[in-house]
Amino acid sequence: MKMNLKQLGLAGCLLLCLAATVGAGPVRLKLATMAPEGSIWMQALDAAKEEVNAATDGAVKVKIYPGGIMGAEKDVLFKIKTGQLQGGGFMGYAIGRICPDARALMFPMVFMNYQEVDQVLEMMLPTLEASARQNGYEAIAWTEVGFSYAYSMKPVNSLDELRTTKVWGPDSPMLMELFKAGNIATIPANITDVLTSLQTGSLETVFGPPTAAVAVQWHTKVRSYNTLRLSYSIGGVFISSVAWDKMTPEQQGIVKGAFDKHCRLLTPKVRKSDIEALEYMQGQGVVAIEASPVALAEFQQIAAQALEAVKGTVFSNEAWDRLQLSLQKVRGQ
Repeated sequence: MKMNLKQLGLAGCLLLCLAATVGAGPVRLKLATMAPEGSIWMQALDAAKEEVNAATDGAVKVKIYPGGIMGAEKDVLFKIKTGQLQGGGFMGYAIGRICPDARALMFPMVFMNYQEVDQVLEMMLPTLEASARQNGYEAIAWTEVGFSYAYSMKPVNSLDELRTTKVWGPDSPMLMELFKAGNIATIPANITDVLTSLQTGSLETVFGPPTAAVAVQWHTKVRSYNTLRLSYSIGGVFISSVAWDKMTPEQQGIVKGAFDKHCRLLTPKVRKSDIEALEYMQGQGVVAIEASPVALAEFQQIAAQALEAVKGTVFSNEAWDRLQLSLQKVRGQ
């Protein structure tokens, strides 16, 4: 049977596609994170990586670049977009870009304790993962960053006392709206410059989880911290939808299962580390100031004012409503 040129061309294309499929190498997932080498977050990511590489018999190869060597989270997102990387473990800026609705959980004064966090997060996972998927990412795990406290060179237990200090203005639209609602003047600074600013006295009050505060040596320059849990933060591990779709359903299950498992195992370690960090600070002379009912009421009031500026813009109204419903269920138990 004779074939015309058109048929020959089609046959050639099919053969080329078949050859490419047969000769295709492993799926390579290059992920970047700001988590330092040796940190508990990096240990969890490394354990997940090894499990994926072994479980897929090398058909999926994961490589992780720690410590910000691929740049800040903004740089990493650009490299994912251009195909240089396939994903990352994020704890800051990128979460708001990939999964804006996750910011609802990180709004100040939302959670009172870890019990609320654990139950509400499980209820919110379908919403958060749908939010990430709409932005071209698959959420394969969620990590705890922890509760943030205020650390200061002066005792702070009220809005008036906070206003008398030089307050750091972090790259957080929600915290900035909170400060705006409380008429608190702030001084912007990159997180890498905060320690120097504390040393020179150009900053006096800063915010963050205890483990992070000790890791970057802020505790060496502050004299007190307030026990008020100002806000809660989460991180996550995400893979671009483009890279995700290159894997078989079985491979996807292995990847998500491994990272989800090791990040869940990480949560109690982070909480233990935060407790130890606060104890270590106190051992180094940093005084714990018990949050007064007045301070709690003041921050709850300005949080309610700030909410109106961010709900529907920084995160969706639907995410906030679902969060409040979940909180009501948990607190009603």
